[in-house]
Amino acid sequence: MRYILTGDHWSAEEAYRMGEVQQVAPDAKEALEAGVRIANRIADCGPLGIKTSLASAHLAIAHGEEEALSKLDAQFGALFHTQDFLEGRNAEAEGRKPVYQGT
Repeated sequence: MRYILTGDHWSAEEAYRMGEVQQVAPDAKEALEAGVRIANRIADCGPLGIKTSLASAHLAIAHGEEEALSKLDAQFGALFHTQDFLEGRNAEAEGRKPVYQGT
């Protein structure tokens, strides 16, 4: 509330402490490299899981945590029956990178 009510500015370290950012880099170059690494890790994940995760997060923002939590079982159940879920498990068992199709 301090920052909302006073308009005070805060440092990257303070933003990290408050949970407003997940990582702090020493300079712009390293920040960009970290962002690209994270983006690549996300891109390697199953697109249906990413889409569902984003929908859940947006639901929590728009309608509250309780509403979002009430939908998790159905969301997971829907993902559990997709070809991408099976591909992920098969790839893990075979020691290879999964090839997701979004189905």
